[in-house]
Amino acid sequence: MTSISELKAEGIGGPLQVRILRKWKHDVRQYETWYLAVDRFGHAIQILGQRTNQSYIESVFNVSECYIISDYSCPQLDKYQKVLENEFYIDVGLKSIIQPIPDTITVPKSWFRFVSKSNLIQLGETPPYYPDFIGVLSKIRDCTKANREPFVLLILTDESGSELAINLWKECITNPQKFNRASLDHPSTTTVVAVTNLKPSTSNGALRHGSSHATHIYVNPDIPETTSLITLFTGPSRPIPALSGTPSTLYNMKLKNRSDLLDKTFIVEASIKEFHFQNSWYQTTCPICKDPIFRRGEQWYCSAHGLIENPTYTCKFTVTITDTTDTIPVVVSETASRKLLKSSLQKFISDNPLTSRNSLPSIITDKKNKQKQCVSKCLGHQQPTTSVS
Repeated sequence: MTSISELKAEGIGGPLQVRILRKWKHDVRQYETWYLAVDRFGHAIQILGQRTNQSYIESVFNVSECYIISDYSCPQLDKYQKVLENEFYIDVGLKSIIQPIPDTITVPKSWFRFVSKSNLIQLGETPPYYPDFIGVLSKIRDCTKANREPFVLLILTDESGSELAINLWKECITNPQKFNRASLDHPSTTTVVAVTNLKPSTSNGALRHGSSHATHIYVNPDIPETTSLITLFTGPSRPIPALSGTPSTLYNMKLKNRSDLLDKTFIVEASIKEFHFQNSWYQTTCPICKDPIFRRGEQWYCSAHGLIENPTYTCKFTVTITDTTDTIPVVVSETASRKLLKSSLQKFISDNPLTSRNSLPSIITDKKNKQKQCVSKCLGHQQPTTSVS
């Protein structure tokens, strides 16, 4: 039996045992149907059924099932087809011999090529392949482009504590085989999401990552990385990313144009001068309807959905920071709030159920007037705002 690693471009391959794991079509080349297949050694390759052969191959291959494939060719991939590291693919058709075989534990049931956020940045705008990313779900938001086309924004946190924003475009979110929005409507306390084949681009000089035609989203996939992330993020201390950015001062930041600030990260030596909030410094909302909820005895209660076991917690306070050059108001990021509280907001409130909404706890106010390194980032709001972490 041939293995994927033994195949060569334009060479002759023998019978190949594989499991089909994913299926996709290019948004322009609708005459191409692509599959991702993995062999018993854990090597993956793209398989194509196209044009005359397309409907036949679609009738034969089923995702998750195993096959032995013979009589195929291995043409070179062009730049619009390539999503894996391989330089060639397997082309199958009417003359190929495709034999379904019983499920077997010898062929993996999943395959990913995960990289960290720092590796994604190193790969840049023209990577040699479209990598996969896995992280804990921080935020999910339904958005609309300027042309009113819908997309979904995912923010995932990897094992280093670094957050990555991923735009899932219409072609991805409207395909239930690729993305199940309902699976993220009521996420558990710690939800792990794997996103395959991320496609990079640049906007306003900043590197972005979005879905490609091959992207699939998996929620809490049954792989070791999921267990590791859940253990890491539910342990006594969540990972916090190392500080990275351009050294600056608050005065120099205020002198810059908005385009020079947007999505850029700066490090400043500053201290917290004042804390600000209205009525409550944190908010607790229902994960189902997103409405504010309140305590009823020792439990959280939503007027629309009753008792809530895992509410959503959000910090609602801002701060004024100052250095030797200037003073500016900033928004406190989720990462910064974790540093101030030395835990997640949810864990802090759970461990301190009598915490008042109307006054900041001393663990936060004790940080006032103490100079620290702050990571400041201008976000894409109508008015330039800054997130400190």
